[in-house]
Amino acid sequence: MVPASPTSVPYYFKSLDFNQLITDYEPPFEFMDNTWKWSREQIENTQFQRLKATLERGSQIPFFHRLWEKKGFSPEDVQSLSDMNKIPQYTIDDIRESIALDPPFGDYQRFKFEDGTHTPLRFYTSGGTTGAPRPTLYSAWDREVGAILSARTFYLHGIRPGDAVMNSWAYSTHNAAWIMDHGLWHWLGCTPITTGTGNVTPTEKQIEFVKTFGVSSILATSDYLVHIGNTAIKMGLDPKEDLKLKAISAFGPKENVQKLFGCPVYDSYAFHEVQYVAAECQAEDGLHVFEDAFIVEVVDFETGEPLPPGHRGNIVVTALYKTGTQQIRYNIQDISASYEMKRCSCGSWHKKIDYFQGRSDNMVKIRGINVWPEALGEIVNENPKMNGEYFCYVEKSQDNGGSLRDELTILAEPKFNSSDYQQLHKELEEELKKRIGVKINVKIVDEDSLRPLTGHGIRAKLKRFEDRR
Repeated sequence: MVPASPTSVPYYFKSLDFNQLITDYEPPFEFMDNTWKWSREQIENTQFQRLKATLERGSQIPFFHRLWEKKGFSPEDVQSLSDMNKIPQYTIDDIRESIALDPPFGDYQRFKFEDGTHTPLRFYTSGGTTGAPRPTLYSAWDREVGAILSARTFYLHGIRPGDAVMNSWAYSTHNAAWIMDHGLWHWLGCTPITTGTGNVTPTEKQIEFVKTFGVSSILATSDYLVHIGNTAIKMGLDPKEDLKLKAISAFGPKENVQKLFGCPVYDSYAFHEVQYVAAECQAEDGLHVFEDAFIVEVVDFETGEPLPPGHRGNIVVTALYKTGTQQIRYNIQDISASYEMKRCSCGSWHKKIDYFQGRSDNMVKIRGINVWPEALGEIVNENPKMNGEYFCYVEKSQDNGGSLRDELTILAEPKFNSSDYQQLHKELEEELKKRIGVKINVKIVDEDSLRPLTGHGIRAKLKRFEDRR
């Protein structure tokens, strides 16, 4: 028998209670006047109530039912926020196992495509920088909260209603560019200019847009912002004087971006499944977690035990607002550290974490020393002769005695006006040896030659590492 066709459309404007949405998760102006000023007691009371509701939703999803039963955990075990450590963590490896058990979506999804007959859904995947992309189906509520969190981030970064904002993220199956666009347009009164990356709109054309239309700000990764600035210089422009940006919302190390554009540059932290988690305020001293929407912990790389402030470990995220997929103590394996709990000079009590410092699953041990590719990239790009582009790989190599050992190599691009590759090679290898404590092989490559490896212009987040062992 042929299934009956749906007799109605799940119209988006009827799909959620917008008044309830903005009461629970305030847009930027209301957020700054209210939730941003909450006391620790109010923050933690709200987190606990939302955590209990999140655990209830999680218990209805096969992935968590299976994980929790295996670990002997029940939601009733959580009687306060101090019981967070009782909840089992999971990693990307568990998600991959879930997809293998129930392809192609995995049993961690609440929704499937057929649920689109009664509720509007959006489908996105992770960028696949550390393996096969992870699919996520988002409900309308989850998308709107994510957009509000985006708008809060941009407000903290100095972007205001009436600004024209160039979105230079990759518009692809990845979530990032789309939720930024949604947040700007629907929740901050800005006009997005959707150029995408250089593969969609040539970088030179993007620079012309900024000049011609008086663009106020650019959203992009730090890597691409540096590329935009260097391209402007090639075109005979001064990024500071000719582009006149008022603020930039970046993702990643910002020092070189600030030098090029001469305007305030602010960082943030987000990832595919949960969208914006934390953002830098104008105090420029760490990233504030949106604690009405998340509980964020930093745990030991090996044991998974929570770490005190100042100790570097893996970020573990619990999203408190999701109605589709749930992220409950998700060890994302991004590296950071918590700050001491105190009131920021901006006036907020919302918890702060350190800036993104790489991925622990990319860590390579070379002659007994832990090395992260992102750390190598930062050191290399402190050299003013480099253009910011790099790629690392590890492989097995024979030493003089014929034994195999791991060797780490970084490929790096110089600026267009640098030509002495031999001298650059010597400078960088010496600096890396001094700073890291072990020899790292350096190869200077031609400008723009790393794009096929990093995915520059295609990926939302660039690939910086490959294990070739």
